[in-house]
Amino acid sequence: MGRFTDDLAQLRSHIDSTREDRLSEQNARIFSVKAQISDFAATRASNGIQDAKARAAFVNNNANDVNRLVSSFHHFRQVMGRQGREERAAFVNNVSKDTLELLTGFNADRKNMAEQTAKERADFISANRSSVGAFINEASQDRAGAHAVFFGTVAAKKKTAFLV
Repeated sequence: MGRFTDDLAQLRSHIDSTREDRLSEQNARIFSVKAQISDFAATRASNGIQDAKARAAFVNNNANDVNRLVSSFHHFRQVMGRQGREERAAFVNNVSKDTLELLTGFNADRKNMAEQTAKERADFISANRSSVGAFINEASQDRAGAHAVFFGTVAAKKKTAFLV
């Protein structure tokens, strides 16, 4: 049985050495994984700090940009408001000056036209007065003639004398 025992002893030693090799490999893997986890945690913490700083800087820059934008908008709005008031006042003044000039021109034109047409109006009224007087005389003569036809000439002469 010597050989059989030797073979079993050799097999046992191979099993033990294989087991020790596996345990040492397993320990090496565990150590490697622990080192990787430790490196990952350190990297993650470092990146987290960097990311937090970057996010804080980003938020701070955005807040500054928004504040500058609001300030710029407020300033622009104030400037435009002042310019708008000044422009509106100038516009109203110009319109009132133009309107006053137009009214002055209209009044001067009306006065000149009234002076120029006064003689024409007086002549027109005089011509109308003469025409109306002639029509009234004709009507009176026609009426006197009709009266003479109906009532006689003595009464017609009285009536004619009354109208003249």
